[in-house]
Amino acid sequence: MKRHPEPSGRSAARHGGTRPALPRPYRSEERGNDGPRQGLRRLRIDLAFLGTSYRGWQVQARGATVQGLVDDALRKIGHRGPKVVGCSRTDSGVHALRFTAHADTALDRPLPALLKGLNANLPPDVRVYRAAWAPSDFHARYSSNGKAYRYHLYTGSVVPPALAPYVWQWHGPLSLPDMDASARLVLGEHDFSPFTTADGREKNTLRTVAECRWEQRGPLLVLHVGGPSFLHRMVRCIAGLLVAVGGGRMGEAHVRRALSGAMDGPQIPALPAQGLALWRVEYPKALEPKDAFGEFPEGPEFPL
Repeated sequence: MKRHPEPSGRSAARHGGTRPALPRPYRSEERGNDGPRQGLRRLRIDLAFLGTSYRGWQVQARGATVQGLVDDALRKIGHRGPKVVGCSRTDSGVHALRFTAHADTALDRPLPALLKGLNANLPPDVRVYRAAWAPSDFHARYSSNGKAYRYHLYTGSVVPPALAPYVWQWHGPLSLPDMDASARLVLGEHDFSPFTTADGREKNTLRTVAECRWEQRGPLLVLHVGGPSFLHRMVRCIAGLLVAVGGGRMGEAHVRRALSGAMDGPQIPALPAQGLALWRVEYPKALEPKDAFGEFPEGPEFPL
């Protein structure tokens, strides 16, 4: 049975350009300008996870989350400080090939012991690759200067079972040339108000997309999207708009209108989360840790 993309949400009023100039404030443990309190050190954790079983990164009132699991693992090895802070608030079901978090802690263990202890208390679908003592001004979320995502779309008639958790299947014809042309229109700075939720529109909705392109591997289409920062659900809505173009439901005029920030056009679908993976998180070289243990795998990490 074909699954329908979920809507991104849309205001009934026309976008009037009255968004705030800066993002709204966050809780104190997530402020970008706060270093560790006296007596604490900033522990950087580089990890990967499969999001199928989780309601995203951020702790929710109900359901298991990756942040909740990492917090529990830290406390089982003696951490008593603030909650762990992640580089992104991934949606329920989204995967991460690379994800960075930090925790301000009084733990005084060797990094190899910290890495081993974390993985011993985490499920197999959440793995920590590296533990490091980060500079005090490093922040997992606000120090990032770039993220890269991939959306995996399967166009074959039958999805191989091994790929099923990581792709969304499309039934019907798609025009890849039209999707490529529309992907090029997404490049640059635009007002992405129609590409996010009502909560996302409370922030500054201007974003810059540095990479937006399709890659074809037989029946698998992979959308590569990269840029300095993204709004909630923005990548999934970009994918949804491009697929709507490829399927003939929208055209170039719709794309240009949506990228102008206009809220009076057709609703942009957000493709299902299972096809999305956070592929890479980038930080300035000056903030790279000098005291680290662990390494990223050299071989395949993702089945796609």
